[in-house]
Amino acid sequence: MPSALVSTEIVIGLLLVIVLVVLGVTYLRRRYIAGGQQLTLCGYRASGSDRWHLGLMRLADNALEWYTLGGASLRPKRRWRRQTLLLEAPRLLPPEESLALLPDAYAVVCTDRHETFELALQGPDYTAVRSWQEAAPPGYNVNVA
Repeated sequence: MPSALVSTEIVIGLLLVIVLVVLGVTYLRRRYIAGGQQLTLCGYRASGSDRWHLGLMRLADNALEWYTLGGASLRPKRRWRRQTLLLEAPRLLPPEESLALLPDAYAVVCTDRHETFELALQGPDYTAVRSWQEAAPPGYNVNVA
């Protein structure tokens, strides 16, 4: 009987270590991706698809970057340049399309050159993306007279 008890304790201990490692890696990945900038939760849907993918969005100096919510990759899954990104007017997501982690989200149809997609953003996040997109990048057209 002591053998079964020891085996159970080892299994439970290993499971706790695995959970702590996963949480630690997730936290460190998020901190690394942020790079001192604001990250926000964002949904992404490709044109012609009816499935939303949750991820993290970062407004970099001259690009909008979208990272998958899970995984170990430190590179953005999608990246759109500020100068070529066009945002249409937002529409409130209907209840059947709403995302659990993004209540009262807005869907924004976006175009980047020949790619059309949708982003699901909450109100303040949409405002931040819109103002970021309309603002000039640092050092861009600075000496225009």
